[in-house]
Amino acid sequence: MRFAPGQTVLRRYFRDGRISFLNVCRVHADDELGLRMWLPIGAPFWRSLTLDGRDAHSASIEELAAAPLGELTWTGSQVLVFMPPGAAHSIWWFFGPDGGFQGWYGNLEEPYARWDGGVDTVDHALDLWFDADRSWRWKDEDEFVERTGHPLFWNAEQAASIRAEGERLVKLFEAGDFPFDGTWCDLPVPSPDWPPLVRPAGWDRPRA
Repeated sequence: MRFAPGQTVLRRYFRDGRISFLNVCRVHADDELGLRMWLPIGAPFWRSLTLDGRDAHSASIEELAAAPLGELTWTGSQVLVFMPPGAAHSIWWFFGPDGGFQGWYGNLEEPYARWDGGVDTVDHALDLWFDADRSWRWKDEDEFVERTGHPLFWNAEQAASIRAEGERLVKLFEAGDFPFDGTWCDLPVPSPDWPPLVRPAGWDRPRA
């Protein structure tokens, strides 16, 4: 199953059978390299939020387990999300509002599953930021450590595999290999004239 350029698709994270994060994206391309989607400034997205507005960065695991989805608006950067087939990560190209390339975000996650309206995966908390100046750093290590060993997340052996996937991305980055070789860094960013992205019916169907 391939998605068509311009098609609206959903990118959903699941945890314990529930949607924990949901992006509405527009397909840029879908081919043998993988799925590329635009996440433009102003796009709506949803994430688990406590009633007082705290998310995974500030709420406890127990609080988030019962937290409903809250609607937010994507701000700050235009993002091209690249999901290679079978990979335990996605790579996000960040562009400023003026179209200038800012860097890559390496999101560690389960290999995704497709369905007719989008893709489903499970977030692994640990991420990386790769700056356009060729520096890099880990992100959200405290959340990753806190969740390791919890029955809703991953055990120590799985945590080692997750970190190893991040270390593999670092090696690619330091070598200047794809996807950190300049590919797609000069793409034109989404136009403000694009029609607004809307969450379609069926967004809450069971996980693929």
